[in-house]
Amino acid sequence: MSNKHKEKRQLTAAQKWVIALALVTLALGLGNLVRAAMALYHAARLPDLPMTVSWAYLAAMGGFWSVAFIICAVGLILFRRWGRWLTLATVTLYEIHVWINHFLFDANDYAHQTRPRDLLLTLLLLVLVWTLLNWPSVRKVFE
Repeated sequence: MSNKHKEKRQLTAAQKWVIALALVTLALGLGNLVRAAMALYHAARLPDLPMTVSWAYLAAMGGFWSVAFIICAVGLILFRRWGRWLTLATVTLYEIHVWINHFLFDANDYAHQTRPRDLLLTLLLLVLVWTLLNWPSVRKVFE
């Protein structure tokens, strides 16, 4: 056995921030995967439940966004340029889609009461992602 040890490459602060954002993105992907699975589960057990949107739509929406966010997380973890751009686009389009759903399908008072909180969470996510991925030292990680 050799006494030589492989040097471990230390991550820079910018790379650590990208990894942290990748974990947030992965959590969004897994959350949407659970949403899709729950929609399929409930569709089988409550097929006649009156709703403003179908179980199939909820399952498809969760499935699509879960795949998109998981791909983004992989791109970020690998520090790929496309991962940065795809994450910016995906998070923005996801939030647009969520708000379109709010305006078209929210059918009760509680949904309307939570809009200020939902708006705050939307803005926090967008500011976090856009600020972090456009920070000069973080942008260099993807070059």
